[in-house]
Amino acid sequence: MRRSRVGAVLVLCALSSACAAAGDSGGGSTDGLLKPTAQPGATTRAGGPGSAALVAGDADGFTVSTAADRHKVRVTENACAPLAQALSGTPVGKPVSTVVREASGGGATVTVVLAEYASDQAQTAMDAVGTALDECAAGFTATVDGVEHRLGKVAPELAPEGTDQAMGLGATVERAGGKTPAKAVILRSGDTVAYLSGTPSIPAALLDAQLVKLR
Repeated sequence: MRRSRVGAVLVLCALSSACAAAGDSGGGSTDGLLKPTAQPGATTRAGGPGSAALVAGDADGFTVSTAADRHKVRVTENACAPLAQALSGTPVGKPVSTVVREASGGGATVTVVLAEYASDQAQTAMDAVGTALDECAAGFTATVDGVEHRLGKVAPELAPEGTDQAMGLGATVERAGGKTPAKAVILRSGDTVAYLSGTPSIPAALLDAQLVKLR
């Protein structure tokens, strides 16, 4: 919440496929970072979530393409499900529509899922992630598309300004004997939520480009 350019990212690459990423991770005090006060603003987005989706040319040096739909996520503890979904680039709750994009460039591969919710459900999804973090910060096990991963400590991190609400998350994913740092940025604008995922970070230029599209 303190700065508009922050290399915080998410976890889809770590949870579903190994891929490289570039950029710096956010850090600093976590006071107020996870559950900022929601700001008033427009709700339903004209044109649906597709109007906020990244396209070629939005982020210089990145190739943008349409990606596959949501992943199948299971957890050992139901209370941790929203956190696992957010960290794997899967929408929390039941959005009315979703759009998925994959951006690659500069050694990074980032997945962005834009989800539009019915009235107030976007806020509910954000709250669910916050509650799950409170209960599952020490770590948990998740299965994504049939592959089991162990998530170590999950902590709130700096998130960018510029939308009604934002969250930053950092975690360590253990898979096949290796450990991978992974981060998440979740942005809400009205009834639209953007779930960005990657590892070890999302390049600032890409994050800034998505912020512009959400405003």
